[in-house]
Amino acid sequence: MPFALEGLKIVDFTQHLAGPFCTMLLADMGAEIFKIEPSWGDASRTSPQYPEVDGFNSYFMHVNRNKKSIVLDLKSPRGIEVVRKLVGISDVVVENFRPGVMDRLGLGYDSLREINPEIIYASISGFGQESPYAKRPSFDIIAQALSGWMWLNSREIRGLNSEASFELSCLAGSPGDTVPGLFCALSILAALRYRDISGVGQRIDIAQTDSLMTISGLGLIRTLYTDLAADERAHQASLRIHGVYEANDGYIVIRAIGEEAVNSVARVIGVDPSDITPNSDSMKTWFKERTRSEISRLLSDKVPCAPVLTDLELISDENVRSRNMVIELPHPEGFTYRSVATGIKFSETPVTVRTMPPSLGADSVDILKRLGYSDLEIKKLIEDEVTQNP
Repeated sequence: MPFALEGLKIVDFTQHLAGPFCTMLLADMGAEIFKIEPSWGDASRTSPQYPEVDGFNSYFMHVNRNKKSIVLDLKSPRGIEVVRKLVGISDVVVENFRPGVMDRLGLGYDSLREINPEIIYASISGFGQESPYAKRPSFDIIAQALSGWMWLNSREIRGLNSEASFELSCLAGSPGDTVPGLFCALSILAALRYRDISGVGQRIDIAQTDSLMTISGLGLIRTLYTDLAADERAHQASLRIHGVYEANDGYIVIRAIGEEAVNSVARVIGVDPSDITPNSDSMKTWFKERTRSEISRLLSDKVPCAPVLTDLELISDENVRSRNMVIELPHPEGFTYRSVATGIKFSETPVTVRTMPPSLGADSVDILKRLGYSDLEIKKLIEDEVTQNP
C-alpha cells in the first residue's frame, strides 16, 4: 500500500523538538527524511531528562523514527558540497537554527534555490526571521511565556470547581515546540500544493510565538473586543459548569451549559436545577462520594463528562489502545521500542513506523552513493572527518 507522501524527499537540519517533530509527522506519512547531523549528533541523542534504553535516548527515538541519518561537517567545503547535491535531488529543506546561521554556512534560501528553483525552504525559529527578537535563543518555555499562552492558560476558568488557578506553569508536552512543528508540516504541504500548480518553490517562516498565539487566539478575542483583561475576567464568578471536580478516586471534568444539560445533571444528582452551579456544595459532595467510573456511567450519556486520566492510566486506556496511539515494536537491538503514534488516520494510505530511529550516521554511506560518490571518495570523506560511518 503506497504512502500519502511517498517519493517526497526532505533535507532535515533540525535538532531538539520543533523541527524533528515536523519532519516526524511527514516521515510517518511516507516522506523520505535525510537527517543531517554533526559528528556528536542531534542534542536529543544525549538528553539527560529522558531515559536511555541500551544506549538509545528515548527523546531522540520518539521524534526521529522513519528517518535516515547522515553525518556531515557543515564547516567543511566538502560537507557543504554534499548538502548542495542532496538539495538538488530533494523537494524540501527544514531548519531550526537561529536566523542567519544557514546564510553564514552558505545554505540560505537564496543560495539553495539557485541549485533547485522549486525547493520549499522551511525555517522554524523562536520569533521569526524578521523580528526585534530574531537573534534571541528560544525554547518551549520561552515561547509559552512570550506568546501569552502561559498567562492565558493560568487565567482560564477551567480549574478546580471552575476557578482559575492563577499559577503560572509550563504546560506539559512542549507545545512551544510541537505546535510550531505542526504548523511547519502544514505549511510545507500547502507550499508543495502551490508548487504543483505553479512550479514555484518558496520560503516558509514559522515562529514559535506566532504559532502559539494562533492556537490561543480565541482566548484573546475577548481582550480584542472589550476592555476586560484576562486577569479581571478570571476573578469574576463563573456562570458555567465547565470545570474539574474531585471524585473519591481522582478527578473528573464536566461541561453542563444550557438549561437542558443543567436539568439532566439535576435529575441524576437528585437536586433542584437551581442548585446546579459551578461551586454548588451539593455537586461537590455528590462527586466526592462516587468513583470516576460511576460518575461517568451516570452522566456521560447526558452531558460531556470524563475522568482526568493520569499518565499511567492513559497508556492503558481502552480508547487509546483501540486507536493504536501507543506504539510498541521490536527494536533490532532486542528491546521494545515504545512511542506515541501520529494521530492521523487515512482510509487509503498508512501512517506508520517503517524504520527505527537511526544510529548516528547510519545512512551516510548509502546516501553518498546515491549522490554519485565512489567508494574511494567516500573513504576519503570518512578519513577527513567530513562524514562518518558507524
